[in-house]
Amino acid sequence: MKIDPFAPSATPLPRTNKGAASSPASGTDAVQGGRNAVKLSPGQVHSLPEAPNSDFDAARVASIREDIRAGRYEIHPDRIARGLLASVRDLLHENGKL
Repeated sequence: MKIDPFAPSATPLPRTNKGAASSPASGTDAVQGGRNAVKLSPGQVHSLPEAPNSDFDAARVASIREDIRAGRYEIHPDRIARGLLASVRDLLHENGKL
């Protein structure tokens, strides 16, 4: 499988609201788009809820980051390959392809 480093259709769109402040001074925020402006009131904007049972372990991430910086982090390609193959098998099995 070949993965192209650049896809012309994936070029970023130019930013149009360069002079706007990062936080709105009023209760609404508008994205300038000519006559198709989007306005959101504070009651319409919601943050994602905290995931109490998430698999994210900040201490583990910090430990791995430090090991990478220090050159102690070991990569095991065989483990990675086995995990990827297991994931593909699971996906194929779930979709009735296997």
